[in-house]
Amino acid sequence: MSTIDRSFIGAGSIHIQPYDKSAPLLPIGNVSEFNFSFEEDRKELKNYLGGGGNRNVISRVSGITANLVAHDFTASNISLALRGNVTAASTTPVTDEALTTHGVAGELIPFKRLPDLKQTITVKDSQDATLVEGDDYELMKSGIQVIEGGDIDDQGIKVSYTPLKANMVQALVESGREFTLFMEGLNDAQEGLPFNIRVHRVKFSPVQNLGFISDDFASIPLQVDVLADTSISGNGLSSFMQLDLAQ
Repeated sequence: MSTIDRSFIGAGSIHIQPYDKSAPLLPIGNVSEFNFSFEEDRKELKNYLGGGGNRNVISRVSGITANLVAHDFTASNISLALRGNVTAASTTPVTDEALTTHGVAGELIPFKRLPDLKQTITVKDSQDATLVEGDDYELMKSGIQVIEGGDIDDQGIKVSYTPLKANMVQALVESGREFTLFMEGLNDAQEGLPFNIRVHRVKFSPVQNLGFISDDFASIPLQVDVLADTSISGNGLSSFMQLDLAQ
């Protein structure tokens, strides 16, 4: 009897959206790993009549988790990793933003927003006298750095600038957000034969390790708890996930 080759090399795009569907289903981006793990609660009744073995066994799945490794450092992915939220920073020009200083050479003075270095940046001392780039300070990507021998003292400065378009991630301010996860997959071993995975209800756990300095491409390891979706009912329907596999 001949057999059909069903070998599998999975690839595809993973999307998430809030469980309440308050936002669209959007892609996470480049994901190199996606797998499920199942924990089993197993009870065994030993055979005490002789001969060893078990008289009976009961096995229940006590927990389901999924692991993803994402490679796109987007604000939304980082917020998932840090249980944070994302807001768009204002690009309205800032006038006379007051900043504390110590007046020490080499001191970095970050602005409250990322400055657009292509736009005009004005720096004034506490007496509203204009300070000079190259004499008093050097422009940095986050603000300015004090130059030795300049006129920046410990009385503070005022800066006027235009912020860059940016997203702000506030870490560890969300703990109960629930999502739906959807994978649009394909089998590279079968000429791109499609498959889908629908995970009805999930929560993301904070990452154990998130690196920002590395010699290699960084990654975001995400762990997901798969929860039962009690809104799904019916004979033979899973409250956890559904797989659709093209033949």
